[in-house]
Amino acid sequence: MKDPFVQSQWQELCEHLKQVAHHVGERAGLESQYADEAEQFCASQPPARYSHLLDRVREATHIAIRWQEQASEQRHVEDLVDEAGEESFPASDPPVFSHSHA
Repeated sequence: MKDPFVQSQWQELCEHLKQVAHHVGERAGLESQYADEAEQFCASQPPARYSHLLDRVREATHIAIRWQEQASEQRHVEDLVDEAGEESFPASDPPVFSHSHA
């Protein structure tokens, strides 16, 4: 017999994970990949007991933390590229322009 409370909490967990996938994935440019992962997680067999629900919460938490870390790494790399670009601009001094001829 399925516990209605466990089922409702499972649905909420899936909705939250999908929201995290959208929010974090959008910032990292990996929204599609994260959304697919969230869908796979939610498509798995729903937990029947509360203790199983807690295990699934732990799994979802690990997934979200991994996404967050990947997004942070992605932002760090992008920040380094931006910084290098800013430091190299302009790449050289502009040519000297004068109206006099030698």
